[in-house]
Order: sequence, then structure tokens, then C-alpha cells
Amino acid sequence: MSTLVSVLGIWVLTSAAVQLGTLWIMKLSILPMLNTLPYDRYVTVCHLIDMHVFHPIAVWSGVIAAGVGVWAAIASGNALVATLFLIGSVGMVVVGLASEGVNRPIWRQIEVWSPRRPAEAWARKRRVWHNAHQVRTYAAVVAVGAYAAAMLGVVV
Repeated sequence: MSTLVSVLGIWVLTSAAVQLGTLWIMKLSILPMLNTLPYDRYVTVCHLIDMHVFHPIAVWSGVIAAGVGVWAAIASGNALVATLFLIGSVGMVVVGLASEGVNRPIWRQIEVWSPRRPAEAWARKRRVWHNAHQVRTYAAVVAVGAYAAAMLGVVV
């Protein structure tokens, strides 16, 4: 395989792994803690988390990784390696869709909730947010696995 495919592969694998790391930390530590809190403390803690920097970085990193993964697939010249890069890119697109289509809009609502006045259907929104986070986390697992397998195909 070419040096170009190696560089592209290392980039997408690293990007997907960093994304997975942040999502996995949330899955294992932050969300279980948040999900045990009553409404007022849930909202107060969420208000303390500044997602205005994280969200754009995560989204653009995922979008760029998906595009670079497609580029690596095309440049690879190997059907199996190309398929693995494409599977990884689909995983990153799912991460982005879950994030931007579900998680981020709900988070923007939480940012304006009052801890003193329960928001309408807050428990359902919290559950939907949690489920979407699970989807995007496992999509990132698929992306990392597929990109790592593609890289094995590149170096072998």
C-alpha cells in the first residue's frame, strides 16, 4: 500500500479513537452519575459542563474522519481494506448523526432549563439523550475496530 493510505489510515484511526475515548468516558463515568441525580441537581450539574467547545470539535473531527476514511478506501486499491475503511466511515457518520440529530439539540434545551422548575418530559428527554449516547459510543467502537482492521490490511 502507499504511504498516502498509511498516513490517511493513521489519521482516521487516531481521530476515531480520540472520539471513542471521550464518548466512552462519558458512558462509564459521567452518564451513570448524572442519571442518578434528581432533576434539580441534574440540571445544575449539566449547566456546569461547557459543551460549546467540545461539540464543534467532535462534530468536525467526525465529519473529517469519515471523509478521510472514504479517501483512504478509494486510494487503497484493495477491496477488503476499502470496505473496512468505508465501514469505519459509516460508524463516524452515525456518531455525527446521533450527536447532531439527538444529543446536541437536547443538550441545548437542558442549558436553559431551570433547576427550580422541572422541564416538560425531562425524564424522557434524559433517557433519549442517554440512548443516543449509547448509539454514538458503539458506532465509534465500530469505527475504531474497522479502521484498525483496515490498517492491519495496509501494513500486511
